[in-house]
Amino acid sequence: MATLEENKTTLKDADSELYKSVNNVRIKLTDSEYDAQIEEWATNMTNQQAKDTVVKDGGTHSDYRAIRQDGYINLLGDAYDQLDYIYHNGIDAWKVQIKTIKDKYPKP
Repeated sequence: MATLEENKTTLKDADSELYKSVNNVRIKLTDSEYDAQIEEWATNMTNQQAKDTVVKDGGTHSDYRAIRQDGYINLLGDAYDQLDYIYHNGIDAWKVQIKTIKDKYPKP
């Protein structure tokens, strides 16, 4: 996983100039606008890389609730699908499935 500064460098290497469209006219960003845009993109990239690493490795993260929720939905579907799963397989089978997500993404 790259650091924020490494992501900034990567983005700057890829796009030495950035433009915006104003009234269908292409205008080069000022230096301060350019720096602000690179900062925003690099921050988002760094945060996403951290989240991807957590999901891949099954570690803990401050977004564990969102990661768990995604895990529940990916494994068993939304609430309606989970109720259907419980109806067909029983609450104990559902608990086993839910526990796999809770164990993979523990509370920090």
